[in-house]
Amino acid sequence: MTSQPCWVSEQGVLAFVEGDLEPEAELAVARHLGECEECREQAAEFRALEDAIASGAGETVRWHAFGTPFGRMYVAAGEAGLVRVSWAPSGDEEWTRQLGERFPDRPVVHDPGNAVLVEAESQLHEYFDGGREEFDLPIDLDALPAFSRRVLDALLHDVGFGQVVAYSELARRIGRPRAARAVGNAVGRNPVAIVVPCHRVVRSDGSLGGYGGGVEFKERLLTIEGREDLLRAG
Repeated sequence: MTSQPCWVSEQGVLAFVEGDLEPEAELAVARHLGECEECREQAAEFRALEDAIASGAGETVRWHAFGTPFGRMYVAAGEAGLVRVSWAPSGDEEWTRQLGERFPDRPVVHDPGNAVLVEAESQLHEYFDGGREEFDLPIDLDALPAFSRRVLDALLHDVGFGQVVAYSELARRIGRPRAARAVGNAVGRNPVAIVVPCHRVVRSDGSLGGYGGGVEFKERLLTIEGREDLLRAG
């Protein structure tokens, strides 16, 4: 069958799934779904979301993806806030698989209209464009071990835009001055990149150190924040 041009928006597909369209429009969308694989997949995702809510299943993890200067970025949230921000996955299928492994007892659905995810996309674009220095987004780190939460909470609240901190100093700030290596491990496993600013942690000698997304991304993030001096030093 020859594919027809896709004229149905995500909102239109959602309205079709929820039965909110007038009969004539509903018939037109139904015909389109028969010819458009992408829209059929969207409809299936929306139905999965509705089924998860109706069944009273465990708290749903919702995700969205969008283009950025760093490539395709992925965000995910539960009811309490963001649980993942990443650009590492090699495609939507891999991202969904990773979320399923991290949250094995929770439904995972693509939900681009979720308010938290829409706002995360907006604020991240503002950051990349140089128009935002602080994020105002709910974050949920409860799935992490207590020590990792302590490290990332300190990083989130104590190290602002354009600032950097050494692993050893971050360890001192949380009252564990001999735990710099453990702090480094917790920072390296940060699930909410950029919003929880693990790119602002450097080595004691001022060199950049590693970064989960790749050192080149750490350099670009620090450049956004006006810290080219660290690139020269590192």
